[in-house]
Amino acid sequence: MNTIRRRMAVPALVVALALTPVLAGCSVQDLVDKASGGHVSVGGSLPKGWPSDVPVIDGKILFGAGGQGDEGKAWVVTIDATADDPLAAAKDSLEKAGFVTADAASGQAGDVGALAMKNANYAVVVAGTKDGVIYTVTPVTR
Repeated sequence: MNTIRRRMAVPALVVALALTPVLAGCSVQDLVDKASGGHVSVGGSLPKGWPSDVPVIDGKILFGAGGQGDEGKAWVVTIDATADDPLAAAKDSLEKAGFVTADAASGQAGDVGALAMKNANYAVVVAGTKDGVIYTVTPVTR
């Protein structure tokens, strides 16, 4: 199992193992929805409130969460990507949606890369490897 999958699968597995015996018959996602008000996904879907103008690349959503931050809502999503170069695919899809490179630095260090982009409403940081990416989305401060 690759490193990103392992890091993201562990929290989901811990939640699943901890909650499964408590309420047999309920799915883990049902329990997480009740506990988080629908703001956390342990796989398969974007978290509640994910901005529709922030596209994500194709792949399996491993984890997603949204909540209140200092400047309002913020979201995080981890994707096990199907693209050969997930970071380039993320940049391409964001550019097609009108995002531009942000003032923050983007770069590559070994197998791990990151990019920062923004539009009028959201700042997006995408970090990843050849296997997948993590999106962090926050509102643009004005």
